[in-house]
Amino acid sequence: MSDTSNHSITGLTYEDTLPLRWVAATVAPSDAQQVRIQESNAEVLRAVAFLEEHQGEAVLEHDPITQELQRMDFKINLLLDLVGQVLAHHSTLPEPLPVSLSAKAIQWDAQVAPDLGSHLNVEFFLSRKYPRPIMFYGQVQQVNTVPGGFRTTVALEGMSEVVRDWLEKFIFRHHRRSIAHSRRG
Repeated sequence: MSDTSNHSITGLTYEDTLPLRWVAATVAPSDAQQVRIQESNAEVLRAVAFLEEHQGEAVLEHDPITQELQRMDFKINLLLDLVGQVLAHHSTLPEPLPVSLSAKAIQWDAQVAPDLGSHLNVEFFLSRKYPRPIMFYGQVQQVNTVPGGFRTTVALEGMSEVVRDWLEKFIFRHHRRSIAHSRRG
């Protein structure tokens, strides 16, 4: 996570190694397809936010009811984690790649790169507990050579305000956690 990445994405970014795949797009998604994709993206981002909501919070209250609810929450999260692992094992997830994501662009390092200026359909998975992809359409803005391959930057197009808001919340939540983690360590 960084405020200004050491490459071309500016602003607040989320950085991780995520399963990602892309395919060249011959045409832009139709309006109807774009609405379905954005609705799906919003569902995924809401689900990921819900799953991450109480992650890592310590038991602060000694109330037996609160402790029991937290035990149940832990068990449900464990079950979701196991189901996510089974789903990931039985589905064909793409190769995990180093990814930087902002609300306006996505960037990844890989051994193969698309052509500069081409349009792509990009699919990536934010959570192993919820292995459902986020899908975006965009145009390749940069392709740079890096050790071991190429760094591709794609400007995201056609994103709804709802998805942009959820994505910004996701990025900010992870940014806040990384700051808290660095202060503890």
